[in-house]
Amino acid sequence: MKLSAADLKSLSVFHAVTEHRGFAGAQTALHMSQSAVSFHIRALEERVGFTVCRRGRQGFELTERGTIVYERAKVLLASVDDFDSEMNELRSSVYGTLRLGVVDNTIMDVDLDLQGVIGEFLRKNPKARLNITVGSPDRLIGEIANGEVQLGILPEMAQIEGLQHRQVYTEVHRIYCAKRHPLFARDSAQLTVEEVINHPFVVRPYANLQELKSFPNAEVGAHASNMEAQALLILSGHFIGNLPHYYANHWVERGELKALLPDLVEIVSPFCVVTRTGRRPSLIVRTFIQELVARLWQQSHLVEAYKEE
Repeated sequence: MKLSAADLKSLSVFHAVTEHRGFAGAQTALHMSQSAVSFHIRALEERVGFTVCRRGRQGFELTERGTIVYERAKVLLASVDDFDSEMNELRSSVYGTLRLGVVDNTIMDVDLDLQGVIGEFLRKNPKARLNITVGSPDRLIGEIANGEVQLGILPEMAQIEGLQHRQVYTEVHRIYCAKRHPLFARDSAQLTVEEVINHPFVVRPYANLQELKSFPNAEVGAHASNMEAQALLILSGHFIGNLPHYYANHWVERGELKALLPDLVEIVSPFCVVTRTGRRPSLIVRTFIQELVARLWQQSHLVEAYKEE
C-alpha cells in the first residue's frame, strides 16, 4: 500500500478519533464536522480493506486489526512530524511539534517551574507547537524509545540501550505517614529507624528501591505506578512511603501527613532529560532543553541570592 497525502490525512483523523475515544472529541480537536470525520474513517477503511473501528449506540471500539493500524499510525505520524521539523531546521527555524513526556504532578513543583519554561519556549518560538503526554516513567521510556515522544523529563532510571539520560535537576523527598497510621502520634525526637522499618512501605518499582536506601531491612507492602497512587496508599494509613516535599505539603499543612525522621532521612531524586541516541536531537528538542536548563540555572541562583540576604 503506497501512502498518499489523503491517506496520511485519514490516518491522522483516525488517530485523533482513537485518542479521544470517539468522533465527538475528535471533531473538537480537529475543528471538523462529524460528516468530515466520518468521511475520513470510511476512506481509510476502503483503503485498507477492513473495518478499523466500531461506532454506534454501544460506544467506540477499535477492531483487532484497527488496533494494529492505530499503533502503526502513531509511529508513522510521529516520523512525518520529525521530517517536517528537520526540513525546517535546515532553514534554522524552530518549527513543528515537540512531543514532550512528563510524569504526573510535575506541574506542582514550583522549583522546576515547567509551566514557565513552556510559556517562554512558545513565546520565543511562535511557530512551534507542543504536545504533552503525562504518564508513568515506564510508559514514557517506551514511547521515547519508539519515537512517539521526542523528549522526556523523568526521574533517573536504569540506563536503557538506545536512550540518553542527562541529569538536569534534583527533587527532594521525605518519608511520610498519615494521621491514621500508628507512627503519626509518636514523638519525632524519640522515633528511631528500627521502629520505622517495623511498618510496611509503599514504593514505586521504577525507583529501583532507592526509596528504601535508609531502610535496608524494611518490608515492601505495596507498589504504586505513580506519585498519586503512592500518596493514596500512604493516606490510607496502612503504609508509609516517600513523597516530594512540595507534593506532600498540601496534606502536611492540613495535618493529614507527617514527615518521619525529617532530620535524618532526606532522599534526593535526580531528574533527567531523556532522548533517543543515534542521531543529534532536532532543533526544536535542543531549543526546549536549553530553555529548561536556563530556567533551572536562574531558579538556583535566585535561591542562593535569597539565602545570602
